[in-house]
Amino acid sequence: MLPAFALSLLLAAASPTPRPGEPIYTEVHEHTLVGELSVLPDPARHPAVIVLDEAGIPQTGTLTNEGYATLSLAYYGVPPLPRTLDRVPVETVSRAVDYLRALPEVDPNRIGVVGMSSGADLALLAAIHDPRIKSVVLLSPSAYVWFSPTFDGETARSQWTADNVGLPFLAPDQRVLANLAQAYQSHGTFAFRDLYDASLAVAPPGEVAQATIPAEKFAGPILCVAGDDDRQWDSVGACKTLAARRTAAHRDGADQTAIEQGAGHVFVLSSHPLPDVVPAGGELKLRLGGTPEANARGAADAWGRMLTFLGKTL
Repeated sequence: MLPAFALSLLLAAASPTPRPGEPIYTEVHEHTLVGELSVLPDPARHPAVIVLDEAGIPQTGTLTNEGYATLSLAYYGVPPLPRTLDRVPVETVSRAVDYLRALPEVDPNRIGVVGMSSGADLALLAAIHDPRIKSVVLLSPSAYVWFSPTFDGETARSQWTADNVGLPFLAPDQRVLANLAQAYQSHGTFAFRDLYDASLAVAPPGEVAQATIPAEKFAGPILCVAGDDDRQWDSVGACKTLAARRTAAHRDGADQTAIEQGAGHVFVLSSHPLPDVVPAGGELKLRLGGTPEANARGAADAWGRMLTFLGKTL
């Protein structure tokens, strides 16, 4: 769960009169397909990248300048999509693949997905379900399907669905959940990693096994990037868990993992490096980890790794 202000960047206005050679931006709003497409004005058929980023779309044009048709895809928070991360269909990404494959600017056989935070989890789940996705970049991922962070007092439920069925998930630890409520009421600071770590620790082994994302079911290559000061959740541990599953299944031949020293949770696709603590709406503040300096260093390294990876795999 990221700051509410981050969602305001999910859509940007199309550029009506781009200069020659600059990306052309188009708003996309076709039923449940919502986002922004960015393409270069040339006759080539480009590889395409679907970007799933809770922090908005600041890098979409940059990816397009590197030769990719880029679709920044909303998956919640914009009508008619789910209002929150609550039972979001994995098929949202497959609809984006359908859309891209029909475009004359896109090579239909070279489509990848870049996901940040919960978007990384969706990216991997979508790639497992859709073999048309050729490679995946996971930025600050989790290794598990989690409870929906609605905190509405209702029964806990999954963030994701597939074929209209909620995926097995890990429920929140009630003791630490009470700490979150107290921090909210007292205008305090909270690190969601405390809640996720505690929830994982108390979950029965069978539930953990069911909720672990089966990364080995994706046949293509994965780049996993994490900051070692991530205070949202244990993204370093996630990269290791996913890598171990893929190694055991002999799926890891072209995989890569990068651990960014001192970086926090949001550092790769953000337009400005974030500090450790950020406002989250109301008076609550969230601790995401890292410093602006470490996040900037991590972003520069991860960006270069991502471009190299995409260049080799798409």
